[in-house]
Amino acid sequence: MISPSAASRVCGVDVEFKNFNVGNAAMLPQRLAVFGVGNDDADYSLDKYEVGGSAAKVGDRYGYGSPLHLMAKVFFPSAGNTATFPVTIYPLKKQTGATPAEGSIGVTGTATANGSGTVYIGGVEIEFAVKKGDNAAAIMAGIVNAINGNMDSPARAAVTGGEIILTSKWSGESSNMISLQAECGVAGIMLALENFEGGALDPDITPALEKIKNVWETQILDSFDYKKTSRLDKYYEYGVGRWASLEKKPLLVAHGCNDTLEIRTAVTDPRRNDYVNYLIVSVGSRELPFVIAAKGLVNDIMTTANNNPACGYKGLLTGLHCGDDSVQEDYGQRDSSVKKGSSTNIKNGSVAELNDIITFWHPESEGTFPSRRSVANMVKLQNIVFNVRLIMEADALKGAPLVKNDQPTDNPRAVAPKDIKTSLMNLATSLGKEAILADAEFSKKNLTVKLDTANPNRLNNRFPSKLSGNLEITDTLIEFGFLLGGE
Repeated sequence: MISPSAASRVCGVDVEFKNFNVGNAAMLPQRLAVFGVGNDDADYSLDKYEVGGSAAKVGDRYGYGSPLHLMAKVFFPSAGNTATFPVTIYPLKKQTGATPAEGSIGVTGTATANGSGTVYIGGVEIEFAVKKGDNAAAIMAGIVNAINGNMDSPARAAVTGGEIILTSKWSGESSNMISLQAECGVAGIMLALENFEGGALDPDITPALEKIKNVWETQILDSFDYKKTSRLDKYYEYGVGRWASLEKKPLLVAHGCNDTLEIRTAVTDPRRNDYVNYLIVSVGSRELPFVIAAKGLVNDIMTTANNNPACGYKGLLTGLHCGDDSVQEDYGQRDSSVKKGSSTNIKNGSVAELNDIITFWHPESEGTFPSRRSVANMVKLQNIVFNVRLIMEADALKGAPLVKNDQPTDNPRAVAPKDIKTSLMNLATSLGKEAILADAEFSKKNLTVKLDTANPNRLNNRFPSKLSGNLEITDTLIEFGFLLGGE
């Protein structure tokens, strides 16, 4: 600007940016916090770590085959969909006194032909070769070498007492979630499997929650067993606090699940007022639950929330095993699942597909269609909070003089309620265009901005929002008849 004291004739022109689009909606950038442990023998820092797109670096840091490494492989695979949102690991270490789970493979007989078999440990496929004449000891040695030679295996193998003992690479109850399956059609030999059990004492998640601090992580991926009520309580209490008016950084917590309707709803149904936790389900899958959840997040939920937050979710869990047809749920079971607070999946060919993605929220007082049930709707609310914050926390408003709407003023910093109202009306229009709001005119007609009657330094605002729905049910009547008579 030209100095007020300038005397000589001159024409000054300055250029500065001015935002004339205050209130235009911006989509909330999604961020994922991952809670989990590394391998028992890995020495790693407990500082949070933003993954830079390399699963191998996560394996180097926390141990290959650990929950953290296996989830990173889903988010940053060598080929296919990768995370388009920041993924930050909040690592935990095993609890003092924690124990790993163990399983076993017994082998009997002698191979009468060449062949091969496959062991699936937590969904990780491990092939082994068998030669004609191999006895049980030789076959066990081959299986052990194959398992220990696969860095992604969540367990180590050793021959002990005439059988293969499998020991999970990490300790805690979550290691009991490792499934064990095998296929071997080689004549003359038989395999006997004992599932993983004996894992005990998962770590407390509190230190990880405390490290989030002021970062707006929009979702947490929990890699532990969702059935532990005390842990769900901690997530819920923390999440409710993040939705509170002073925190303003709402988040959700995703848990993987491969359990049947009866097992999972025994957990979700009693938690009628929980709108923070939710399941990502693939019924009957041999995959580790946290791998299922990671795939659901990257293949659809968080990717869609980042790119088009008005949309619901329908992603395929490609690359992961889907449960057998015999355990898939029919419509009546899925409907019951939703009414009891649990997400569902359907089988699309040989692939599991996300179907209903919902929080546990289903209070009796809200009837058939509870308000905070849909995860997609909770993401819409996150975006509304984000945009209201952009308006109300703008630097231009901090400490600005407050005046009445009809008060003349020459002060460029002065703010009247009508100024804020205009910004919120612009926001309603913009959110309507994004289909986050279903009735932007309702918001504009009913929003209020008022000076407080007791505190001269306070504005009281109200921004009513009718969220858009997401097409999930269609009901079409096909009417038919016959041509009678005529030529």
